[in-house]
Parts: sequence; C-alpha cells; structure tokens
Amino acid sequence: MNCNIVKDLIPLYIDGCCSEESGRIIEEHIKECDNCIKLIDDMKAPDDIVFVLEQPKSFSKLNDWKASVLQSVLLFVSFALITIGVALEARTPSGIGNGFWALNLVIPSTGFMLSLANWYFVKVYKSRKIFSNASLLITLAITLCAYVWSMFNYQVNLFDLFAGKDFSGVIEVAYSSLLFSGIGIVLTVAFCVLSKFLSNRYAKMLGKE
Repeated sequence: MNCNIVKDLIPLYIDGCCSEESGRIIEEHIKECDNCIKLIDDMKAPDDIVFVLEQPKSFSKLNDWKASVLQSVLLFVSFALITIGVALEARTPSGIGNGFWALNLVIPSTGFMLSLANWYFVKVYKSRKIFSNASLLITLAITLCAYVWSMFNYQVNLFDLFAGKDFSGVIEVAYSSLLFSGIGIVLTVAFCVLSKFLSNRYAKMLGKE
C-alpha cells in the first residue's frame, strides 16, 4: 500500500479507532517500511507539553474581592489613625506638647496610607518579591519626607538645637528628641514591615508570582 495512505491511517491506528482490516493492512505495511515504523514510534512517544489547568474564574473573582477588601480596610484604619492624631494634636496647639501627636501618629500613618497607592500598580512589577520590597521602601521614603517637612513646619533648626552644647549636651538633646518622637519611630518601622508583608499577601491574592 502507498505510504501516504498508510500515514493518513496511522493516527487512527495508534488511537485504536481504525477497523480490523485497516489495522492488518498497516501492520503488514510497517513490516517492510522503516519510515512508517519511525512515524508510529514518534507519534507514540510522550511529548513535553505540560497542560496547565486554568484557575476557575469564580476563585479568581473571590481573590480579587479579598484583595480589594484588604486594601480598603488598610486605607480605613490608616485614615482613622490620622484623624485621631489630628484631633489629639489640636488639643495642644502650643507648648511643649505641640507636635507630639503629629510626629508620633499622624506622620507614620500618613506615610503608610499614601504608600497604598502603589498597590494599584502591582501588575507593573515583575514579581511579588520586587513589589513587596518596593512597597516597604516607598512607605519609608514617604514617611521620611513627611518628617523632613515637619521640621520646616515646626521651624526646627538642628543647628540652633545643638549649637553651643558640649558632647553631653548634644547627647541629652538627642535623647530627649528620641523620647519625644519614639512612638513615631516604632510606628514607622512597624508600618514598613506591615507594608512589605501585606503587599506580598495582596499580590499573591491577585495571582502575582
């Protein structure tokens, strides 16, 4: 039999879908045709194609919803902290306590809240790790910029603050400043860690590798 006809029948033969008569004809033919034998061997050989099951749409939508809820909750909590900090700061418009709540609550919370805007661009990042690291750095950068702004707002001059003091005086001023803004420093570190961890979780919900 002509090889071209046999080649047309080989897929049916391999799948066991051809008739017994056709099967016998193919078997008789391949006894003398090395090309057709090789073709059968090649077609029977397992391929390297890996079938990836598509994620169910309902599951994907559920994860999108969870990610949206997570971001909304964080926005609400950070905004609530800012509101509380502003209200407390308004009670000390002047005096030694002025600026305490701004430095220790308003600024760290604002830095974290503004960094959440980066989450809308999660698809731009190549990987979940890069995204979470970027979220941490953005939170830190925004917060530090806010602290620098606060120095101008409260007219804090570092040169005047430390001018004319000996080493022990400098240490005392630095220690007092650290105590005054200590809560804010702790919150800044906490928000940076949270930003990295929660952004990673957020990206994972959206299927980011």
